[in-house]
Amino acid sequence: MLYVGKWRIIETSAWDIDNLDEGDAFVEFTKEAGILTFDYIHIEMDVVKNRIGDMEILGYSFAGNDEDEEISGWGWFRQTESKAEMEGKIYFHHGDMSDIKIAKCKKGR
Repeated sequence: MLYVGKWRIIETSAWDIDNLDEGDAFVEFTKEAGILTFDYIHIEMDVVKNRIGDMEILGYSFAGNDEDEEISGWGWFRQTESKAEMEGKIYFHHGDMSDIKIAKCKKGR
């Protein structure tokens, strides 16, 4: 799984994100960390690569803010067959849960 770099959020099941097409909804991974941002949400993630059977999973915990309110939670991503997309879940402690789908950004974006 090659996950390091910037990924555009292309779909969520819980929110109709206004800025999906504007490039302001994204996930960016380094080897052990990441950020996720959309609308008023900005979170910093601790990232761990794991294997469950034959499947590689990218797990994360996070802390951040949503309109100046502190938020935290956890989630995971796994690569889809296309290898240019990942799908997963995001769980906010004492709050929402959503499916989330991201696509690898092209160089220069």
